[in-house]
Amino acid sequence: MTVKVKLFGSLVDRLPEDKRKMPIQIELPEGATVGDIAEKLGIGDLGAVILINDQEGHRGKTVKDGDVVSFFPPLAGGASS
Repeated sequence: MTVKVKLFGSLVDRLPEDKRKMPIQIELPEGATVGDIAEKLGIGDLGAVILINDQEGHRGKTVKDGDVVSFFPPLAGGASS
């Protein structure tokens, strides 16, 4: 199956320069998870906010053919009250 992957912010820097054009199309076996995608791209050890088809996702979620999986670096900052 084929899924599209979009990396944002500092996560893009983890890829070789010739692979930084988004989205990336990845071939995966049936039953693959978001975690499998992260490992394949070398970002498995990084925290990330994950969306699958613009809905909240997680690394254990199984992906389907045609899904779009987006990885955003963790958010931090803001003002304390």
